[in-house]
Amino acid sequence: MSTELTEEVQTFFRAYCAAFETLDVEAIADCVAYPSHIVSDGDDVTLIAMSNRQECLAAMSRVVVLHRQLGAPSGRIHGLSIIALSPRLVQASLTMDVLDGTSSPLYDFQASYSLAKFSGAWRIVAIVHNQMPRLLRCIAQRQPGAT
Repeated sequence: MSTELTEEVQTFFRAYCAAFETLDVEAIADCVAYPSHIVSDGDDVTLIAMSNRQECLAAMSRVVVLHRQLGAPSGRIHGLSIIALSPRLVQASLTMDVLDGTSSPLYDFQASYSLAKFSGAWRIVAIVHNQMPRLLRCIAQRQPGAT
């Protein structure tokens, strides 16, 4: 895999993380292609098909609301593994550490992203992750009276 491709994908993820850190749902949706899919682990496996931007905005707004409850946390990617399937298709897996305002860990999660390059820009076409149960557990633990 070329160094240029690796740098492009890393740049994409920096922009994607920045959109989440600023709680900018519009910028998050700019990182997604349509249609796209999200598969999330939790009590049950959840499948979300997003056929257009409005559906993406609705899905991402729910996550942003939860992040607001944590005070707009930041994230740190590590273990980024990129497999180039072609010059326009990559599979990227990573672990994300979600940090509070003092850079202390809140929770982490693993995710795998299928990315495609459209008109020179990388976009997410599928996400598989285990974030939601960890995010919800983190919020529950921070509630008054939680042990």
